[in-house]
Amino acid sequence: MFALFHPRAARSALVALLCVSMVAACTTGGGSGGADDQSLTPEQRRLRAQTADYNNTIVGGVAAGALLGTVVGALIGAAAGNRNTGAIVAGAAIGAAAGGALGGVAGQYVANKKRQYANENNRLDAMAADVRSENQRLEQLIATSRAVVAQDRADLERLRGEVVNRRVARSDLDRRVATAEQDAAQIQQAIGRLHERRNQYVAGRNDTLRENRGANSGAMDAEIHRLDGQIAQLEGQLNELNTVIGITKTG
Repeated sequence: MFALFHPRAARSALVALLCVSMVAACTTGGGSGGADDQSLTPEQRRLRAQTADYNNTIVGGVAAGALLGTVVGALIGAAAGNRNTGAIVAGAAIGAAAGGALGGVAGQYVANKKRQYANENNRLDAMAADVRSENQRLEQLIATSRAVVAQDRADLERLRGEVVNRRVARSDLDRRVATAEQDAAQIQQAIGRLHERRNQYVAGRNDTLRENRGANSGAMDAEIHRLDGQIAQLEGQLNELNTVIGITKTG
């Protein structure tokens, strides 16, 4: 056992651990075009902050699993490879991948709820409360997205007319198009995360009903239906924005 904690093994594990930490930081970080970009409007910054919150929840679970997997994998690699650096790094990489997968799958949500609530009706009630909270938060994102899309549409239509009348340069319009495309990317990213969360909730519902077909899923079903409707609203806003961008770029 002492051999597993040889200084070389510890150093290699630490390097691998730092790599995973840096990847997670880059995935969730801000920067140009982010929530702290003062060149954006308050609505655009709010949109980025809200979508980052969705990303941090998912990525945080993946990163936590990956960090644990990195350490375990590195130690296993050290034991199997007689403290060989290559074996340590390879073990860390395998452990990070496996741990990240465990941290990000919907099964983790289901497993947590099972541990917390042995009674199926209590579990469904708790999950329904989670989806209800999700819907309340999504209402705010939809309101922000609606404001951003309306703002983008108005700005692009105005600038398009000014370019035709030669009051502004085409480059000014192109810069505004680029910002609108960033807005669209933010909305698209949020939609992707929302679908992941929806799948997680549906998996929890279905797993619970397999255990007890008589359990009452009415509240859970209603909240999932509401979630579906709100995701559709966000998708409609994205389609509207992409249409305006497409017309502007080809017009």
